[in-house]
Amino acid sequence: MANKPKKVVRSWVKERVAFDRELKDDKFYNSWPWRKARKAFINKNPLCVHCEENGEVTAATVVDHKIPIKQGGEPLNESNFQSLCEKCHNKKSANESRGYGVKSR
Repeated sequence: MANKPKKVVRSWVKERVAFDRELKDDKFYNSWPWRKARKAFINKNPLCVHCEENGEVTAATVVDHKIPIKQGGEPLNESNFQSLCEKCHNKKSANESRGYGVKSR
């Protein structure tokens, strides 16, 4: 039985939690209305809109809220949806978590 390496704890470094999402968000994203809306939207819009803007053709795997629900975006309104590939969605989400890319009203 191999020993696991000891985890080094540095008090000045904030621990990163992968896929940190509030529990109330999980309830929504696992709901039947969201899964149904997501499936219908991605079937109608199968390509990543960000890649298309750059002249690339990439299959979308994520239905993203243009305006995040936390910031008042409508959760089930298709006008607030966009199809993105995983790479573009991760880039957009990272920018939003840093405070970039979100237009103030």
